[in-house]
Amino acid sequence: MSFVSQNYGVSINGRPIIRDFAVRAEAGRTLALLGANGAGKSTFMKGLCGLLRAEGSATIDGTQLLGLEPALRARLIGYVAQDMAHLDVRLSTYELLLLAQHGGARGWSTQRDSQRRASEVLDLLGLQRFAEKQPGQLSGGERQMISLALALVRSPRLLLLDEPTSALDLANQLHMLKAVSAYTRREKIVTLAIFHDMNLASRYADDALMISQGHVHGCGTTEEMLTPEHLAAVYGVDCRTLSVDGGAYTAIYPVSVIGT
Repeated sequence: MSFVSQNYGVSINGRPIIRDFAVRAEAGRTLALLGANGAGKSTFMKGLCGLLRAEGSATIDGTQLLGLEPALRARLIGYVAQDMAHLDVRLSTYELLLLAQHGGARGWSTQRDSQRRASEVLDLLGLQRFAEKQPGQLSGGERQMISLALALVRSPRLLLLDEPTSALDLANQLHMLKAVSAYTRREKIVTLAIFHDMNLASRYADDALMISQGHVHGCGTTEEMLTPEHLAAVYGVDCRTLSVDGGAYTAIYPVSVIGT
């Protein structure tokens, strides 16, 4: 099982943003999407979700995503966006998790397996304390964690995370990414995650897709891609890599912007 894109492209107002993407991501692995601001990372994901018009081919487990009916696509893809405005609703977190599974309105008939799944996801992410809270009662970071729960509750085959830790403190960054990484391996799903923190990408992603000006710069394991040479080419920054805990982790330290 895998995610595969070929000749994949996305345009906005007639202007190509993503061009000729050929990407393969294997089940049970997390692929980090890396690149400078405006490189096309979020656009890549929005095309897969149907939020932007995409062309070419993109499949998960052999099922073509492009042009797929929205309800069917929603069963296959879990998406955590940067913008969390959709969580401004007067429902509890637990109710939202039930609603996400049924896609209905208030007054839906809950089934025991749906209730069990909602509880499982809250347990998985350590969010039980928010079960009866409405999103409007939570901080931005707490809402971001609820967004992740909503993405997971349908048991997607492809999980798309657009800067999933941007609003989280250090402890919650580590907790959430550890949970996602373990879930990805255990359930053998494909996870694509946009990172701006190279150290988090190095620690929690298995592979890295580096994007430069709408094109694929390179794709490989994080060890292969998170090198000073690739980081200089994609970000224009001189970096150093440091071994942590006897080589268990690799830390990336930005030294200077090249040419300044």
